[in-house]
Amino acid sequence: MLSELLIRSFAVIDELRIPLGAGLSVVTGETGAGKSLLVDALGLALGNRADASVIRTGADAAEIVATFHLEPEHSAQAWLQAHDLGGDQGDCIIRRIVGQDRSRAFINGTPVPVQQLRELGEFLIDLHGQHEHHALMRKDAQRALLDAYAQAKPEAQALAETMTALQAARAHQRRFIEDAQQRKARASLLHYQLEELESLEPHAGEWETLNATEKRWAHAQELATGITDLVGLLAEGDQALGPNLEAAIAQVRALIRHEPRLAEVEGLLASAAVEINEAAAALNRVGASLESEPTDLPALTARVSRWHELARKHRVPPEELSALWLTLRAEHDTLQDDDDQLAALAAEVERRAKEAEHYAQVLTEKRRRAQPRLSAAVSEEMQRLGLGRARFGVALEPIELSAGGCETVEFLVSPADDAPLKPITKIASGGELSRISLALQVVLADVAAGPTLVFDEVDVGIGGAVAEIVGLRLHELAKTRQVLCITHLPQVAAQGDNHLLVAKAETDGRTLSSVEVLTQARRIEEIARMLGGVAINARTRALARDMLRG
Repeated sequence: MLSELLIRSFAVIDELRIPLGAGLSVVTGETGAGKSLLVDALGLALGNRADASVIRTGADAAEIVATFHLEPEHSAQAWLQAHDLGGDQGDCIIRRIVGQDRSRAFINGTPVPVQQLRELGEFLIDLHGQHEHHALMRKDAQRALLDAYAQAKPEAQALAETMTALQAARAHQRRFIEDAQQRKARASLLHYQLEELESLEPHAGEWETLNATEKRWAHAQELATGITDLVGLLAEGDQALGPNLEAAIAQVRALIRHEPRLAEVEGLLASAAVEINEAAAALNRVGASLESEPTDLPALTARVSRWHELARKHRVPPEELSALWLTLRAEHDTLQDDDDQLAALAAEVERRAKEAEHYAQVLTEKRRRAQPRLSAAVSEEMQRLGLGRARFGVALEPIELSAGGCETVEFLVSPADDAPLKPITKIASGGELSRISLALQVVLADVAAGPTLVFDEVDVGIGGAVAEIVGLRLHELAKTRQVLCITHLPQVAAQGDNHLLVAKAETDGRTLSSVEVLTQARRIEEIARMLGGVAINARTRALARDMLRG
């Protein structure tokens, strides 16, 4: 619901803050007072084209702020959340500033392109006025109205989503086929690389073992000689540490009987003797193992050399060669699945296409059943609204399957029984469009709870009983949604739940428009003015009072 409209420096408006409520709000005033400026300002806030000519003389910029209160289930909420533009406490604030050189747009304080104002506006306001503002001029709006009447919105939504998924699947399939040659070349290269690596079979951890073994084998003689010499120094020969240490221990023991404190020295020497014996034993074990290892050093050296060669070729450290082998093998295996992937993609495309055809067939059937019923119902309502013997029709023309279905939807109108039906966009005037829109909204009232409705020119060229019917229909619509109507007719104005009066006056040499929210007493005066013109008397006031009582 549009709860407030703030207008600054727009045309002949200095500043207006217009509160709006639920139900039917009527806007009246003298011709030229600026009533339609409210619709123009609202259209500007919702993304209509703007230029510097709308800026009030003497001002730098025009500003429009429209505040909407949205219930959690309102369709605009999903759009706001999807674009990360959600507001606080259910309010949505749209702001448009038009300067001399450019305009700026904001949604809930965030700068946005004007296109996003238009997108959001379709969820919030349905303007029924001049042709450029009129929803009925759009083919997609006509299709949506027919689908609402046919109770086919679920199928229409499902079809649109399925077509989006189908297009994505086809694009994926197309890219996969286009990339097949590149994948084939990559698979060929991988096959060559894997042949080299598989001839080596570089297993994880092998490089560390090979490297250590090569170093040990390369110095085997040096190790053997060194170990033999060390064993000799520690345990063998007259000069070895072990036998000499044993002799020292025996001598210390002989002296202990003369000096007990030498017992500590004996213990230290005994520990050293044990350590030397263990060291000699360890050296003997290492020496024995060297003698038991293979002596095929050339083969080992060749494998280490090949490992280095492939590591350099693939530009990785030798220790990462085994991991690279596994990675390339996994990639190669994946590239061998082209046929399976192509089959899966084709199956996905076929499945989505069948789903789309199913939804489209159901949608077509519902549209065809609703077509004559909607045509008859709107034609009848149009005639009640003063459009003579005008007829309404819906044309369905087959087309190739698209997100909108298998047919185009176009609304037709004829001014008389004997005149052919023609597209509504070509023959209806602004006032006629507004009344046709009103007829459609009345017919659709029970099945399409749409956005706020704004009617301008809905009462052009009518009066009397037809004007009263138009007012009653607007009042009826306003029971389920917010309706704003600019009117010249007292029969329509009397049906309003809220009444706004637009007036123009000269202040300090400037002509400015103002808006007043009328009390019941002021409403009587305004309705009386609309009934009787300049001369308001007791009779016109009494008639106005009776009209407001309903």
